[in-house]
Amino acid sequence: MTDRITIFLSVLFFSFHMMTGQSILVPYGSNWKYADQGYEPSAQGNETWVDSAYSDLLWSQGDAQLGYGDGDESTEIGDTIITAYFRKIFTVADTSVHGDIYLNLIYDDGAVVYVNGSEVWRVNMPRGEISYSTFASSGSSDNDMASTIITRSLVNGENIIAVEVHQRSAGSSDISFDCKLTAYPKGSTYLTRGPYLQKQSPTSIVVKWRTAHATESVINYGNHLDQLNLTASSGSPTIEHELEIVNLQAGEKYYYEIANNTQVLVPGSQDLYFRSAPLSGSRTPMEAWILGDCGTGNNNARAVRDAYYDFAGLGETDLILFLGDNAYSNGTDGEYQLALFEDMYEERLKNTVSWSCLGNHDGHSANSSDQSGPYYDIFTFPTQGECGGMLSGTEAYYSFDHGNVHFISLDSYESDRNVGGDMYLWCEADLQNSTSDWIVAFWHHPPYSKGSHDSDQEGALVDMRENFLPLLESYGVDLVLSGHSHSYERSYFINNHYGPSDSFKLATHAVGSNGGGDGQVASDGAYQKSGDQQEGAVYITGGSSGKKTAAALDHEAMYYAVAELGSCILTVHGGELSVKFLREDTSVEDHFTIEKELDCIVGTSCDDGDMCTREDSINALCQCVGSPIVAIPGALELNGDDSPLEDTYKATESIHLDGSVVVTGQTVVHLIAPQVIIDPLLDVNSNAQFSILSSGCE
Repeated sequence: MTDRITIFLSVLFFSFHMMTGQSILVPYGSNWKYADQGYEPSAQGNETWVDSAYSDLLWSQGDAQLGYGDGDESTEIGDTIITAYFRKIFTVADTSVHGDIYLNLIYDDGAVVYVNGSEVWRVNMPRGEISYSTFASSGSSDNDMASTIITRSLVNGENIIAVEVHQRSAGSSDISFDCKLTAYPKGSTYLTRGPYLQKQSPTSIVVKWRTAHATESVINYGNHLDQLNLTASSGSPTIEHELEIVNLQAGEKYYYEIANNTQVLVPGSQDLYFRSAPLSGSRTPMEAWILGDCGTGNNNARAVRDAYYDFAGLGETDLILFLGDNAYSNGTDGEYQLALFEDMYEERLKNTVSWSCLGNHDGHSANSSDQSGPYYDIFTFPTQGECGGMLSGTEAYYSFDHGNVHFISLDSYESDRNVGGDMYLWCEADLQNSTSDWIVAFWHHPPYSKGSHDSDQEGALVDMRENFLPLLESYGVDLVLSGHSHSYERSYFINNHYGPSDSFKLATHAVGSNGGGDGQVASDGAYQKSGDQQEGAVYITGGSSGKKTAAALDHEAMYYAVAELGSCILTVHGGELSVKFLREDTSVEDHFTIEKELDCIVGTSCDDGDMCTREDSINALCQCVGSPIVAIPGALELNGDDSPLEDTYKATESIHLDGSVVVTGQTVVHLIAPQVIIDPLLDVNSNAQFSILSSGCE
């Protein structure tokens, strides 16, 4: 019967970070005037340095972040001072349209903020009169962050914001400053964090966000951006929002928007979507972005981020793995805001599910025994085996499936690491019950490292190597990921090495004919796992996504080691697992592949999910692959002889479908041409759809 034809048109990609209508009065990275002479700037008559009429013509100026000692400054200032002074003039056209003025401050160690000559906020500073020699109340982490709503009114025209940043002591080694000032429409509700995605399964996903004011939680979602006709909601007003969306179709993409009962807070857009996980065991291609010790919240982390964004382009990332130490120095909520959610990973977190393990810095403010603290508040992980694997009863350690990969997250910081302990027994049961093709385990403290931490000397590292590696290897673990050391160290393809570095012997511990090689297909060849040989794993210490630390880097089990910034990209497709170490300069510093013999019938028809291929079938690596579209006509006529349509059709000029064409149910037909003409008499099954694009598959 004739029913409906859904048409998708090419659109520009754009993003709403927060509610439409916000005005960024002072962005991060702005140019500031500053004084670093070693004393408080002198008054000019009745005007002090915080006043708008004060002349700062003789002050220095530079782009934020300003400071010294951390290595991430855009502008370095004097390194012998106790207090630094900053001023910036900004313009407000009409104050009557603004409601909340939201101030985000990056500081180290304490600060006092003034607007139009009046103090509006103190952060980590004592009460009473403040002078140049006043020390901060206590030390703070590098690039600490705090936020507040300014209640004093701005004025129409020029306004002045002035900030003094104080050291905790005369011997303090660094100072940091940046500031962002955002105005929101009067009476509006707006997001201050997120949205971001958690706890993905084939039938469900969790979406979390934070608002400045308590309000209801509403998500409107659907398979098409113009049809967000499904809703998940909670009527209880809150600023910390968490909704679980259920009854999803496995592997499906859904667009969404964030709202409350009266208005849309974050409108739907092309890059605001989530995807449910593929069915457990399905051999769907997967890409994971792996970030270790990324929690510096500085330009080092942003450089690593930007390199991956350039690498990935507009393609989807299936999941993000955080390897711990996600927020320096103490894992506070403010540090997490800066390290993950504010000018950092928010553009990926809103459409890519993230998973994590607990690092020691996260653990400074978290408690694994009762799963309390910012780390456990921010993340939501499975405890009942609802995402695959065995129930653990805790978010401290857990597992999940993504297609044919089983991921195991362990707590190497605070949970019992002993053989026979609760975590060990759960891990054993989880491994016994997994039927996935691949097993990837991750935790913070590396079993092998000679970076900024030594796996021969430190207890947590030794425990994980001696206690958990024999267990994991006995069940055929393929890849182990850790952070902690601020370097990239990658092992050979090894097994059965549980002692110190100098006990490693390549001839004894490398697996297979090329386990002592580079694992690169075009060089020594991919590492191999066959049906009768499931031993062998690669161990990666990847803790350089936010900082790097020079060290010996001479662990005997490592094929490659370097103290450079970067992140890892894990891809799995059928019987092939590959990892790349992507530097912050976009170069691929190291890479390797593991090939595994799996059960499948070569030549079986399948769907590789790529509209730009045809004749898809299973290859020798149990991968579903197709042949690229190559013969492209100028004008393409499709009629009854081409029925049923079930593929991708492309022309350089036009495509015409006459009324005799048949399209069966549950089919998406992709038509790619500058002009597409569809006969109005075309009879289309109600469950069929056309995807029409002006260009693609070049």
